[in-house]
Parts: sequence; C-alpha cells; structure tokens
Amino acid sequence: MEIKLARSEILKGLGLVQGIVERKTTMPILANVLLQAQKKSLSLTATDLEVGMRVPLAAEVLSEGRVTVHARSIYDLARELPEDMVHIKVEDSNWVSITCGKSRFRIVGLPAEEFPSLPEREEGEVKSLDSSVIREMVERTAFAMSSDETRYSLNGLYIERFDGGQGTRLRMVATDGHRLSVMDREIGGGWKFPSGAIVPRKGVMEIKKLVDSGESPVELWVGKKHLIAYRDQVSLFVRLVDGKFPPYEQVIPKKPRRIVSVTRKDLIHALRRVSVLSTDRTRGVKFKFSPKNIHIYASNPDIGEAREELSAQYKGEAFEAGFNAKYFLDVLTSIEDDQAVLGLGDETSPCVIRSEHDKGFTHVIMPMRL
Repeated sequence: MEIKLARSEILKGLGLVQGIVERKTTMPILANVLLQAQKKSLSLTATDLEVGMRVPLAAEVLSEGRVTVHARSIYDLARELPEDMVHIKVEDSNWVSITCGKSRFRIVGLPAEEFPSLPEREEGEVKSLDSSVIREMVERTAFAMSSDETRYSLNGLYIERFDGGQGTRLRMVATDGHRLSVMDREIGGGWKFPSGAIVPRKGVMEIKKLVDSGESPVELWVGKKHLIAYRDQVSLFVRLVDGKFPPYEQVIPKKPRRIVSVTRKDLIHALRRVSVLSTDRTRGVKFKFSPKNIHIYASNPDIGEAREELSAQYKGEAFEAGFNAKYFLDVLTSIEDDQAVLGLGDETSPCVIRSEHDKGFTHVIMPMRL
C-alpha cells in the first residue's frame, strides 16, 4: 500500500475515530486503526467490538492495500506534522513509513487480516432524520442512563417507534432505576425496525458526537443486533444490548394529585445552593410544599445545614418529600420552560416533570427517605 494525502485530511479522520479505539484491552489489534487504500480514497476503521466507525478520506492511491497501526501514536504524530502532503507506504513485515516534508517516521503495524470485520447492513429501511432532532432527544434523555455496568439493560438508551398523531413517532427512553426520561418526536412517514432496541452508553455518546459535528441529516438503520448511522460518508456501527428494557410506562404517574409550579431558574439556583451542604453520597434534599411556597432543606452533620424558600403556585395541603438534588438539576437544565411544573402524589410517590412547551417530554424522579 502506498498513498499521498493532505495532513489536514488524515488528521480529521484520525480525530473522529479516537473515541472508538479501545485503549485498555487484551487484544492489541483493538488499539489499532485499519488503513485501507483502494481506488481514489483511504478509509480509516476503528472498533472495540461494541462500537465501530469507518471514515473515507480523499487520497492519491499509488498502490492499493491495507494495514493496521496504533491509533493513538499515528494521531499524535499527525498533529505535530507540518502542513504538507503526507506520504504513507507499507513496507515489509507491516512496517509503515510516514514522510511529510523533511520529517520521516517508521511505525510498527499489525496485519490487517487480524482486524475484526464490521457488521453489514441487512434488510430494512434506512430513515433520514434531522440532526437537530436526534441531538435534542439524546440531550433530554441520555443523562438518565445507568452507569452501573452490572445493570446492562439500563446501561444504554432504549429506542422504539410507534404510530401516533399524524405519522410515525420515535421515542427515546433512559432510566437508572431512580429516574426516568422519555422523549417523543414525530418523524414523518413509516419506518420499520424490530420492536425496541437498547443502544449502549458508548454508542449513544458516539451518535451524539456524530450529530454535533454538523447540521446535515443523519441516516439510521436498526436491525436485530446492530444499529448503523450514516452521515457525510462517515459510518457508525453500534452493537445493540442483548437484553429486555423494563416496562417503563408503569412508573409514569397518569394523573398526579398535586401540581406545583415554580420559576425554573429560581428552583435551579436554590437547589445548587442547598445541595452544597447535602451529603456527597445521596445529594438528598427535603422539599416542603405549602400553599404558595416551597421550602428546600439539606443537612450534613459534618458541614452544616441550608434552607431556601421559593414562591410557588400551589393550593393544596402541606406535605414533605425527599429527592436527589442532582436528579432535579439534570432535568431542569435540559428543558427551556420558564416554569417548572411538578406533578406529585404524597411523600412516597414519584415526581413527574413535563415540559409545557414540549408535550413529547416526560421525566420521573423517585423519592428518597431522608
């Protein structure tokens, strides 16, 4: 294999695949990136067996071929090269020669035959979606994913499609067992894929990076075992979680008995101040709701205590409930409403937060004992 390409071109491609490469692995090949030259392009491929990416780059191909090299090393090297054409040539025993201006380097490579293959797209429809839609849905749900690796079915984002309103709707759901975030969006015409799919945490983060890199549409294909996202010739491959997502609809209160409305920004600032003196482990704060008021209280025997009082729209009887302040802050900072509308039952019931401006968004926070 022998190619020539612009330093900016290879740097762009290597930058995209860095998040995919597995750095701590018992399989050395997974720390490498596959370079494959054919026709008039060079493609870069990286995978950790869960998530993979293929990036095509414009290049002058002097001879076709392929090889794998250590991804971090070649990326760090490319960042320091002068702005010039880069000449890459594979020598005997998979040694890779890199020349740029007066700089010359040789890097140890591994045979391309050892590199895992990426999944192929099977039957099924590819759906084109606006990047802004995917970005918004991920931002309002992904923060609720579980970080507990042992709860693998919760360690990701659940996606499903259903028919509603005037067309097909896409839904994203995330939960860690203590909170639940649900987001719906109308996506136009029909889109067939297997009922429900769990996208692992790393795959979700890479999809977010993909949509953040520009505004052109993203095409999605969902199979029984894999999801593939395409954008601007970049292909992202994600192995779906082989598990069953819990029946999340059962924990969403249908008609909360008590509705409390408070200025969202005031509640955010009050929670940030009070939570400074909450315990580090639980971040628990106590809410006391009374007509026209919310009192928020936190106590930490090692530090002290804090109290805040806010004006609110509430006409029911007084009651108290404990919640994790971080969970409230996560959802309140993800919506843009002027008012935060809280739906509550009693001291042991979950709190449901819905957006007044976005009827497709629902968030549930479970109470805690304090």
